[in-house]
Amino acid sequence: MLELFQASILPHQLLLTLLLTLVVLYWLLVLLGALDFEADLPDDLGTDGDAHHGTGSSHALGGAWLSAGRFFGFSQVPLLVWLSFMVLFLWFGSLALNEWYNQAGSLLQATWLLLPNLLGSLIMTKLVTLPVAKLFKAMGDADSEAEEVIGRTGVITSTEADASYGQLEITTASVPLLINVRTEPGVTPLKRGDSAKVTAAGPDYIFYFIEPASQN
Repeated sequence: MLELFQASILPHQLLLTLLLTLVVLYWLLVLLGALDFEADLPDDLGTDGDAHHGTGSSHALGGAWLSAGRFFGFSQVPLLVWLSFMVLFLWFGSLALNEWYNQAGSLLQATWLLLPNLLGSLIMTKLVTLPVAKLFKAMGDADSEAEEVIGRTGVITSTEADASYGQLEITTASVPLLINVRTEPGVTPLKRGDSAKVTAAGPDYIFYFIEPASQN
């Protein structure tokens, strides 16, 4: 452990050690609730907004950034997640490569070793974030589904729908959509066959809040 610490604070490793320390501190603060983790993905990686109305160079820059994001994976996961993995792999890669090929601790040799380290870290980050990207995609799909359901009207299919239980069927172009619903506390329960409107999503989209469809 002492040898690992000593290697971590060598001149060619110190900057990466400081970056890794910041990453660890950030996630500790997130776990403790002192910071909010923003899981939003970039909107088209800068290709929307002014980029659509900019010059040719703006379009070229936006297109290159979009292509890089898709290739390296930082458009599929939140950037802080991607950077955390990248810093972690850079730190371990630098530690290993310098141990094998730069035992003298030469800064020049460490600089040359940074190139293969950077390439390898990009590849490893891409591979590791593939399953993470699927998780965030599923979360995004849940958000999209919630946006599609909220505001739509359906029919109560359970015996009744109240503040503790209920089911609502929404007619779609294909298969009818059956969702779990609740009324707001204090609202008169709805009966089977009543028409109801979805007003909001409950925690983690486990159920949705409804109100009578005739309510203004």
